[in-house]
Amino acid sequence: MLPDVPDFDIYAIDHLPENLFVADQRLIITWDDGKISHYPFVWLREYSPDAGTFNDITREQNIAVTDLPDELNISSTEIAADGAVIVNWQPENLDSRYHPGWLRAHCPSNPKPNFELPQRTLWTATRTATHHAFPPTFSGELIDTDKEFSEWLGALHSSGVAVITDLPIAPDALEKVVDRIGPIRTSNFGRIFDVELKAETNSNAYTSQPLRAHTDLATREYQPGLQFFFCMENSVSGGETILTDGLAVAEKIRTDHPDEYAFLTEQPIPFVNTDRDSEYRYEVPILETDHHGDITTVRFTYWLRAPMTGDLATLDSLYSALRLFHHYADHEDYQLRFPLKPGDLIGVDNRRVLHGRTGFAPDVGHRWLRGCYMEREELESRLRVLDRQRRFRSA
Repeated sequence: MLPDVPDFDIYAIDHLPENLFVADQRLIITWDDGKISHYPFVWLREYSPDAGTFNDITREQNIAVTDLPDELNISSTEIAADGAVIVNWQPENLDSRYHPGWLRAHCPSNPKPNFELPQRTLWTATRTATHHAFPPTFSGELIDTDKEFSEWLGALHSSGVAVITDLPIAPDALEKVVDRIGPIRTSNFGRIFDVELKAETNSNAYTSQPLRAHTDLATREYQPGLQFFFCMENSVSGGETILTDGLAVAEKIRTDHPDEYAFLTEQPIPFVNTDRDSEYRYEVPILETDHHGDITTVRFTYWLRAPMTGDLATLDSLYSALRLFHHYADHEDYQLRFPLKPGDLIGVDNRRVLHGRTGFAPDVGHRWLRGCYMEREELESRLRVLDRQRRFRSA
């Protein structure tokens, strides 16, 4: 019987180990296809699947690296009949049995996860003109299947937006879909919020005025990664949904306006949201980047910018960059506009895709959307789990 692995994944045994060598504090495995893998002693010992090292229920480690002997040695190695790699550790005299599929998948020199998240693709209104259906759209009649649900989530990850149509028009329809992904994030607007006209309001969203392309909650240290809207009713004149790919806008500015791009990625901008019982503030560049220089977050709730202080040259640069960003975010070549119909649910990557709406007459008809937030990592987690379940079923 093959040993457990220190996670809940399934590992196919496409290749078996042929030879084992020990040299320079490494276990070296030669596989049946000629690949050679090197495993440092400490790395290999840390992931030993024995009961003392990891918990077979939680699949989490029981030890820290400081619990390991300072001088680790391998006294013997063996390839079992089922392909498991057996190592005897000294001075502990511990026999560790490693799953060959897990070893192959997690080779330190070639770390590659079993499941790659769908690649992000940039879009503009002109690029999507040739698509038969954009945003990616899925039927509410089929979304209950894991396959269709996974495809919808994959499209949301790739394009930053995806729609489900023809869902039952009921207040709990939003939660029935979103709860399948992961926990909903509560904000000062509640766990679920109703976007409709309100006489006493604390947000422009609850008015009939137009909303330019923006992201939500720029005032939060961790801006929500996902936003979902479910259309309960939309009988107004106007009120079309607006979408702009913030990554496409950023790429255009990076290519054609490098000075403004540098400002947008380097200059912290103060955002503030004040209410009677709360006050949220955060200061960060409009375009946040990782250590590779790739954009991780677009933060552009334009009506929540606090008055900026600084020298006049910095303020001039600010308004130059803001005008440029607005120009592309609101431009017809970059912006999609379409009405949501009752029963439509739209998911938006709130750290990438800007959304908004056209204005509408407040005295004729009713526009009612139900909304909520969620972290982007919940979507990524659900995609990995759905892929794992698919592989378990086919194994």
